[in-house]
Amino acid sequence: PWKVILQFTLPMLIGNISQQLYSTIDTIVVGQFAQNGDNAIAAVGSALPILNMLLVLFIGISAGASVMVAQYFGAKNRESISYTVGNCITVTAIACVGMIVIAAPILDKVLVLLNTPENIYNDCYWYLMISLLGMAGMAYYNILSGIIRGLGDSASALLYLLVATVVNIALDLIFVICFGWDVAGVALATVIAQVVSSVLCMWKLSRMRNL
Repeated sequence: PWKVILQFTLPMLIGNISQQLYSTIDTIVVGQFAQNGDNAIAAVGSALPILNMLLVLFIGISAGASVMVAQYFGAKNRESISYTVGNCITVTAIACVGMIVIAAPILDKVLVLLNTPENIYNDCYWYLMISLLGMAGMAYYNILSGIIRGLGDSASALLYLLVATVVNIALDLIFVICFGWDVAGVALATVIAQVVSSVLCMWKLSRMRNL
């Protein structure tokens, strides 16, 4: 069965690499086109460890959801699949709201504890704040793509991620070059791109009738 395993796993590996492109693209765009490129690069780089910590949380939930859905899918237990998907969507919503309520008020204190330099403090703060407020896009993409993979389709999740990556590049350039929003612009572009990918995953999931 190695061919089937390879066909299923390869899109997942490419997707994991592609998901890291968000921050890489943000760094490249602000470095080339922001008014103060050096500070902008430093601000984005300082924000990444915090965002990656949140990303790992939702990837973990996604892995668990994928296993549960795959088991029920193999058993042809449609009722349990629906129950699991509903629970995942609900838990993700609760987690997003809880993180915003807890993290947003203490974000400035976290940056102080991390010894964030004053010259990049504001940019780093707004990059994180915008990403935090829009984290539902990142969360739901990872959860829903995990569910779709659990149903045996890893290619669609990769396709939607690649679409979102293109959207992110385009919006990065528009927001930074045309509007001059710099770090806040690339953060907003990433949030919008992640929302696009999560909406596409929801659309795909709603059309999967042969469960």
